[in-house]
Formats: sequence, structure tokens, C-alpha cells
Amino acid sequence: MSDIRSRLIEATFQEVYSKGYNGASLASILESAKAKKGSMYHYFSSKKEMVLVMIEEKIRTRVEQNWVKLENCEKDILNLLISIIKESANRDFTKGCPLGNLLQECSCEDKDFSDILNEIFSNWSALFEQTLKKAHQNGEIIEINYKNTALFLISSIEGALLISKQSGSSKEFDICMKQLEIYLLGFKKNS
Repeated sequence: MSDIRSRLIEATFQEVYSKGYNGASLASILESAKAKKGSMYHYFSSKKEMVLVMIEEKIRTRVEQNWVKLENCEKDILNLLISIIKESANRDFTKGCPLGNLLQECSCEDKDFSDILNEIFSNWSALFEQTLKKAHQNGEIIEINYKNTALFLISSIEGALLISKQSGSSKEFDICMKQLEIYLLGFKKNS
């Protein structure tokens, strides 16, 4: 991948994360990437295409990297899930969640955005569902509705990020994640 293309993708991520898709300025992206408009059009046909590629290459990758440990975990799965949720507290709460922000702003406006954002969300939910199922199969947790619980977990995380974005503080997120931990620990099988 070319250096200019990489810089454009990174600048697009930062601009959209800070200002949203509709607020993102192509001029600011180009300035931040130290690229000319012609360079952008060499790689992308439009701002929209550049943002869609950024979603695929940056946001999908971030979501997958945040949770990848769950895919290969074979024991103590519930504790790993709780640990990763706690680690997610190391975020910039003033900007919210890149995926959540775009889901709120763009998923109803445009089918292309809706398709890719919903796919990322669905994959994340499926990973949580499989993780909970594996924890049950390993005898770690009681039988639960894995799909509904996965949706609840993601909704709780995203909701906590949204509230913390509004307040500009991690306090609310920390409280919500502690409650989520208590909720998950309630599924542990009594030994």
C-alpha cells in the first residue's frame, strides 16, 4: 500500500472520528495527509469511497483486534471476556466509539454505509455469541440465550461509550463496565 494512500486513510479516520462523516472536510483530510486532491482521486473516486475503505481497513480492523483473543481462548473464557471489557476503558471518551458514531450517523442515510457497518456489528455480535457458547460448553457458565446476551453486551458497551462521550469523562463508562462484570459473573456455574 502506498504511503500517500495510507496517510489518506489515517487522516480520514481521524477526521471522521473527530467530526463525523457529514462534518468531515475533504480539505482537512488532504491537509492532514499532506496530499493533493489529484492523489486522493488516484486512489478513491470520492470522499464517500475513501470513508468506506477507511471503515473496512481501520474500523473493522480495530474491532477485530480488540476482541481477537476471544477467538483462540479455550479456557477461563468468561474471565478473559471481562478482562478485555475492562481494558476497553483505555479510550478517548471525548470522541465516543468510531463504529458507534458512524452507526448513529450514517447507517440509515446510505445503504453502502449501512451494509458495511451492520456487517461489522454482526460479526462482533457473533463473536460474543460464540464466546459465550464456548464458555458454556467448557462448563464455565450456565446455559443462557447467547444471541440476546451478546446483543446486550455490545449495547451496554456502546451505550456507556455514548454517555461518556457526552460527559467527556470515563466515570460513567467505568460504572457501566463494573455493572457488566457483575452481570457476567452471575452466569458462572457454581463449582
